[in-house]
Amino acid sequence: MDTILPLELVTEASPPPPLEAAAQRVASRLHELFPALEQGDHDGLRRRLAALVVAVGRIATGRAPSAAPELGTAADNVLLDRLEHEILWHEEGGEGTEVVQLLRACSAYRRTHGTASPADLSRSEDLRTRMLGPDAFELLVEVAHDFRSPLTSILFLSEALRDGHSGTVTDLQRSQLGLMYSAAFGLASVASDVVDLARRGKDLVADDPEPYAFAEVFRSVERMVLPMVQEKGLELLIQYPEHGQSEGHPHALSRVLLNLTTNALKFTDEGSVEIGVRPMAQNRTEYFVKDTGRGIPADRQEELFQPFKKRRGQGQKGDFFSGSGVGLSIARRLVEAMGSSLEFTTSDEQGTRFFFVLPAPRRR
Repeated sequence: MDTILPLELVTEASPPPPLEAAAQRVASRLHELFPALEQGDHDGLRRRLAALVVAVGRIATGRAPSAAPELGTAADNVLLDRLEHEILWHEEGGEGTEVVQLLRACSAYRRTHGTASPADLSRSEDLRTRMLGPDAFELLVEVAHDFRSPLTSILFLSEALRDGHSGTVTDLQRSQLGLMYSAAFGLASVASDVVDLARRGKDLVADDPEPYAFAEVFRSVERMVLPMVQEKGLELLIQYPEHGQSEGHPHALSRVLLNLTTNALKFTDEGSVEIGVRPMAQNRTEYFVKDTGRGIPADRQEELFQPFKKRRGQGQKGDFFSGSGVGLSIARRLVEAMGSSLEFTTSDEQGTRFFFVLPAPRRR
């Protein structure tokens, strides 16, 4: 490969191979990224890119960047954005762990060395004032509403592309589209949960029960979580009577099972997640979601269903469920609106099992 970046990038900094390869690709496309600049200006951009790569490489390998440049111009942010893009979309296979470290290093560098203008600081302070005011929750709900439509579009498009509806895709592309789907799905779920938090309990389900098939409910959950299951290499077990039917609130039921299943997948590193339904006495039915992950510590069980709780040690071993707790909070409220209560059992040996028993539907 021809050396497109300054020679000292390769001979002195010794960045990780995926980072160096990504930098070479970015350097070779400067004329596309900055078409209005003269060729002489590109030499300065290459030096700037080289400095950014050295700093990111040092962070990724556990060394503090020396003489790291601040992100003082729009060009710097374009270079860093493109660098992240190249790392994400062109590195694969056994380099996965290193790629994640490089992406985290890019984010860490941006947080540490980015600059903000007085106008940016003013807008930030104005938003902080609003979020501390009496209309804070209404503002949050408005933002969640605005998120849902574009996220839904991303879900449909990524699913269509992944399934080959727009042409043949490679295994790598299918995996990447699965990651995109999972990320958009997670955000869309949080947005929907925030909107539902603003509703009163009685408004969460329809007034009258309606008939539904077990297969329809569980297959819809399976379709939504399958990319997450495949990405983590887990086994998804589904238990329901093939031709079984019931009467109740299928939309609310699907939301609960979906929230519980994604939560179980999030905190299960190996083994399986099982979802299902089983008949009980007096025409009642029990729904459950069981995982083989770590048990939930006793000192965290009391706050399990509290929304917007503060996260303890993000990404560390004690992080057993969503830091916001919105998904589990909504799941419990939906279950209560259907006339039941959400319970769980947990241990390090057996994993965690969430369950609820729905009463027999009232006949009209």
